[in-house]
Amino acid sequence: MISKNQTLNILFYLKGKKATKDGKIPIYVRVTIDGYRDEFSTGCKAFRNSWDNDHKQVLASAPDHRQINKKLLRIEVDLQRHFDLIQAKKGIATPQSVISSYQAPVKAEQERLEKIENASFSQTLDELMDSYIKYNKKALAASKNGKQPGIGLLALFEQEKAALEEATEALVKKVNPIFDKKDRPKTLLLALNHYLLGFLQYCYAGERSPNTLEKLIGRKRRYQDFIQYRYLTDDIPLDAVESTFIEELLKHQITLYKVGQNAAMKYCQTIKEIMEIAAAKKWVPFNVFSTFKCRYKRPKHDWLNFEECLALEAYNFDTIELNEARDMYIFQSFCGFGYAELEALRPEDVITEFDGKLWIGRDRQKTGVNESVPLLPVCLKIIEKYKNHPVCLRTGKLLPVPSNQQYNRLLKEIAQILNFKIDLRTHKARFFMANVVTHNQGVDLKTTGKILGQKSIKTTEIYVEPDKSIISQNMAMVEEKLFNDDGSFRGKHTIPLSKEKPKSGITVYSSNISVSYSLKRVS
Repeated sequence: MISKNQTLNILFYLKGKKATKDGKIPIYVRVTIDGYRDEFSTGCKAFRNSWDNDHKQVLASAPDHRQINKKLLRIEVDLQRHFDLIQAKKGIATPQSVISSYQAPVKAEQERLEKIENASFSQTLDELMDSYIKYNKKALAASKNGKQPGIGLLALFEQEKAALEEATEALVKKVNPIFDKKDRPKTLLLALNHYLLGFLQYCYAGERSPNTLEKLIGRKRRYQDFIQYRYLTDDIPLDAVESTFIEELLKHQITLYKVGQNAAMKYCQTIKEIMEIAAAKKWVPFNVFSTFKCRYKRPKHDWLNFEECLALEAYNFDTIELNEARDMYIFQSFCGFGYAELEALRPEDVITEFDGKLWIGRDRQKTGVNESVPLLPVCLKIIEKYKNHPVCLRTGKLLPVPSNQQYNRLLKEIAQILNFKIDLRTHKARFFMANVVTHNQGVDLKTTGKILGQKSIKTTEIYVEPDKSIISQNMAMVEEKLFNDDGSFRGKHTIPLSKEKPKSGITVYSSNISVSYSLKRVS
């Protein structure tokens, strides 16, 4: 390629508008080629009275004049070299191309340091989250099966949690500049770690569940695996993420990991939420996943019918454990509480309400919505039965609820003994409450949702599935209101069936009614 005869001018000057509080002024370099120019900061500063404007260098009176002048000379030589290089490659050089070529090694080094900083943040966060999950499991194990940790052990747990919170706060202060610096490029995993760090802080405050955090940690590993598998790299700049990423992620989870449709959608929902946060913080112009719809297949739920529940309530098992698990399940089935709320119940949660009846209520851990319900006779009977149980007396709990794992194991054994066709688990009790106890007895959806502690009526609709007997009753009511015993429509006035068709329009016929609708053309 033939090079054009171009002229390069390099000028160092003080940029007074950028002066710092101590009076020093940044030294800029201006690159001019054939009348076109561009500039950038050299990273050096000098006082105005120590700048030699004729020779464009720092006076010898300045203590750091040697280092600064040496750097300015090196910049001038390097710019000349990159000018020649651009001309040799492209034939024509511009100020922008010369400066970009000169700064490329600097930017590469900066990117390398940023990657190291991001990786260090990610590793430290992983260690903190792992330590918190282990701490939480250890604290729960200490209270398992009604155990009451001693004062010394409780104090040790408090110290461990305080140390974790302190380490997390130190990490927050360390990485805040990464997120606050507007010109710092943000990556997808950096945004993910920002989300996880905030979630961990909420866990310390009791506003988020450690179990959910553990799931998110697993999702992070899957995201990293997917990025490496699909893009052959360990991270992606946020502004380089395309809308197809989330669709590829969904396919990757379903095909490679054999994850179910709904579980795979959870991965997409989380990454979409993270990108929404990134857009709100202006790390990216907009959320590229905004048009992606997280569609869930409604799973098929089952639960005991009323006859099976009566058989369960009347059956006397061989062991105390099985009988107690049966009573806990019956209690759940007629009050609608989830496991977490059931296990946390205390005697003070049972109160006398305005109607003079005993109610029980707690804020649901998952939604924060208050779950209040009048106690039915079967629930009152169970509370009375266990009020002097050793576990209740020792722990101050209302009922001797086993650990979630043990509870579900006992329910599985119960189902086998009674030949139940469903996989009996703690959560099935809420479906029994929603359908058999409330909705099928005429309780409206809004009230059913309130009893179950659900925020949205859409969630309640997932729980409620009217069975054939209810459909039959409703259709019998419809038949009684609309038809006579001989099958004819009820009603004193009927319009006889017309044998002649109208000249225009559409006629709708029934056994007793003929109604004509005229169609008018709209111009």
